[in-house]
Amino acid sequence: MRALGVDPGSIVTGFGLVDEEDNHLFHISSGTINLAQKSQKSQKSEMSSRLQHIYVEIDKLIHAHKPDALIIEKGFYSKNVQVLIKLSQVSGVIILASVNAGIKLFEYTPLEVKQSVVGYGAAKKEQVQYMVNQILRLDTPTSSHHAADALALAICHLNSSKIREML
Repeated sequence: MRALGVDPGSIVTGFGLVDEEDNHLFHISSGTINLAQKSQKSQKSEMSSRLQHIYVEIDKLIHAHKPDALIIEKGFYSKNVQVLIKLSQVSGVIILASVNAGIKLFEYTPLEVKQSVVGYGAAKKEQVQYMVNQILRLDTPTSSHHAADALALAICHLNSSKIREML
């Protein structure tokens, strides 16, 4: 099974592809979709341009790597309503890319992901990043916590799907 985890962000969106074969997890690809350079335009056209760029890049990843599932974080919390709205919009285009490609979509809370990867629901980003590198036996550690979070989503799903199969 191949899982594509996506860490939604309106400035930086992380992605991570992980394969599960014979109870082993393998890193396929990971990185970020950096949208900081798109900030020169007006506020409205800037966000619509970012959303389009995220959609196109996720669609490219889907077609290039053919994942069996796409995984995103469920539920956002922010004291800033504008940030919450932007994250919801980004999640929406990621969901749309998944649906248009006919790929199953799964969502996990940050607590579920951290418990699955670190064993502790209140783990810090550095702890998640460290454990992702250990679990996937990466020669070169992920340099971005966005990519590490996306890989953690994929790892969480692959571990959870094994448990669901046993039930």
